[in-house]
Amino acid sequence: MPPTSHGPALRLLGLRLLGYRKNYTVNFTDQSGQHRPLSVIAGEISTGKTTILEFIDFCLGNSAHPQHPEIVESVKAAQLSIEVEVPVQSVAAPEIESTGPDAARLGYSRQRYVIQRGVEGSTRDVLIFTGDFNSIESVAPRLVSADSSNEDSLSKFLLQLCGLDGIRLKVAPTKPDSATHALSFRDLAPLWFLSNTRLDNKNLAFEHQPMKALKLKQVVDLLFDVFDEHGAILSGQISELQTELSSERSGLNAVWRFIREQGVPDNPIELDALQSDANRTFLQATLALDRVNDAARERTAFAEDARRQYLDKVQEARESENWARERETLLRRLAPLRAQYSDDLKKLTMLKEAKRLFDPLSVSVCPACASQIPSAAVVDGQCSLCRSEIPHLEHSALHDRPTSAPAIDDDAQEAKADHGLDPAIEPSVDVAKELNSTKRRLKELNSYIASVEAEAIEARKAVAQLDAESTTLQQRLDQLTRDAITPLLAERDAAAAAVSEAEKVRNQIFQHRRMLESVGEKDRSVQELAARLSELRRRLADSEANQRGRSTVLLNLSTRFSEILKSFGYPKLSDAYLDKNLLPHVRGIRYDQVGSSGATTLISLAWELAIFELAYEEGRRHPGFLMVDSPQKNLAPEVQTDSGAADQGDDEGFIGEAIVRRIYRHLNLWLSGPGAGAQVILVDNVPPPSVEGDVVARYGGAGGPAPYGLVDDAPGQ
Repeated sequence: MPPTSHGPALRLLGLRLLGYRKNYTVNFTDQSGQHRPLSVIAGEISTGKTTILEFIDFCLGNSAHPQHPEIVESVKAAQLSIEVEVPVQSVAAPEIESTGPDAARLGYSRQRYVIQRGVEGSTRDVLIFTGDFNSIESVAPRLVSADSSNEDSLSKFLLQLCGLDGIRLKVAPTKPDSATHALSFRDLAPLWFLSNTRLDNKNLAFEHQPMKALKLKQVVDLLFDVFDEHGAILSGQISELQTELSSERSGLNAVWRFIREQGVPDNPIELDALQSDANRTFLQATLALDRVNDAARERTAFAEDARRQYLDKVQEARESENWARERETLLRRLAPLRAQYSDDLKKLTMLKEAKRLFDPLSVSVCPACASQIPSAAVVDGQCSLCRSEIPHLEHSALHDRPTSAPAIDDDAQEAKADHGLDPAIEPSVDVAKELNSTKRRLKELNSYIASVEAEAIEARKAVAQLDAESTTLQQRLDQLTRDAITPLLAERDAAAAAVSEAEKVRNQIFQHRRMLESVGEKDRSVQELAARLSELRRRLADSEANQRGRSTVLLNLSTRFSEILKSFGYPKLSDAYLDKNLLPHVRGIRYDQVGSSGATTLISLAWELAIFELAYEEGRRHPGFLMVDSPQKNLAPEVQTDSGAADQGDDEGFIGEAIVRRIYRHLNLWLSGPGAGAQVILVDNVPPPSVEGDVVARYGGAGGPAPYGLVDDAPGQ
């Protein structure tokens, strides 16, 4: 039977990975754009099937995302498109008035959002867009935090959609004064995501993690409204929601007052009409300005020759200015060089005078005979003073070098080498020769500088003359065009002012529209808060009228658990139930002691489905979707069998095949019956042919049909 009361409905419409080369999309919708009740992701191993579920989990608040090399190299962000059904109620006028606590609800409204999380750098920031992949609204996205402890978090947003926000769980439920912690959407994850590892790790209800097991029990109790403090918690939610609604209404009233003070029309139809008028006025003003410009160009066409002469003269003046500037720059660079040459000339002159005035040979009387010593010289390689052989020495004090030093030939080089001297050593410098050379270079430099100065002066004169000529040509052009342009100047100024004014009006209307969109979004938020408040009041009344004990819920879950195992064809089924710790038992044995890994898989599936199905049918606050990774794990793979094999009831492979087909048959029957409107997403390597129409993605893997996998253009594929 369909649910008697409407519970939260959160549906997954698609996952899109934003990549550097392309985007990678998996849709869970049919041709009409509505969610598929059953979506199967099929294909070979290592093709990205599980990655899809992990990215969905990441977009719903998980702290980690897949780190496969092809993901790291190709993906920069993940987007999850969801559709939710939220309670709504009408507001009589744009001005929000305080309504009574029992305002009637109109029903449920479907809204779509896109949750986006980046995979690079910090992943704490989450963007929430209104709309779906193809119709994200122009309103700026809402920025929330992935940290559930944050005041404005992704967890709070999702809990609000499920009607579970504002709930706190006890750390020690048996103690009245126990500390509490806020419920997180991640606390509900074990009830909507059955991962591959949980299928057979014998920790289905987190029995090996006491704190997580305790939290799971509280979440299940919360889901089915059976725990003792349920009424108090609902009252606390109502009180918190009333405070929030009052604050939001006050803020909305303030925004409406501000908008009306600014003269913003609150009627979208009126705003559309104003925008149409503004667009028409802007177009007319632009056309008028174009006409004025065209008329000005037509009236001044006769002055084209004068305009061209003026422009040519301006260009010539610019080139002459550049040449004058280059000559002046060169003069500034040559001035230090001329100063250096002048300084070198002074030094060489002083050196020459010093040799003439001061004789370096201070011995003038022979120490042996006290006779005057004649001037010393080197004659035939001997000193005339002491007769020593000195073929290697040519001291200026002993030998007056000629003005022009003879070239050193090869014989002289060999003689230096015979006496142990370096042939590369040159004779001492001839000061007179260096002095003459420096004078000659300075003279040449002065001559070149004089020519550059003359060129610079001429260039400056040319610049002045060209500037004067261009001014004359400009005046002539102005004189020719003044009579034609002057009548149009006022007209053009008026046309330009009209264009500017029309553009200003358009921008103002655009800002008004953005303001109305923002206030409309806030208005919808207030309506949702008011509807949620009514929903909580209804739940509180139902809870008070229908007190449920935990034993009743465990009995109902155990009954559904047993029925599901029976529909699976579980062998030798008997005494199947859930104990007070939510641990499943079959044939009186706890599930982790049955020994068979295939049986563990079936029990885990039945346990997950029992909670999901019962909560959905009773209209509880389960999100309304379920993801299961590898339901055939540890079971015989689905194979095509002939009629002969079908008759062999004891064949193990056929038994495995029959169980797999029964799992899918159970899901299809439930989704088309009591579970109508719910959503199940499965990842399976080889689903049975009966669900071929429910396969939304199939990956071929290496050597298989395209696409290879989720990231179908990764290097090496």
